[in-house]
Amino acid sequence: MKTPAHVTDYKIFSDTDPVALAQAVVSAIHDGWQPWGALTVADGQGDARYSQAMVRYAEWA
Repeated sequence: MKTPAHVTDYKIFSDTDPVALAQAVVSAIHDGWQPWGALTVADGQGDARYSQAMVRYAEWA
């Protein structure tokens, strides 16, 4: 039976440019990170900031 994975690292990627954020997320995915939850958008009086939580998993020893 396969042992469950657990989160070992957590990071929030954020940018004011959604395209730049998408590129950073794709790059992180290639480095072993996975998106955690939904993309969030915070609008500070017309200055939107896009954020994506990312995690890395490891197998239980």
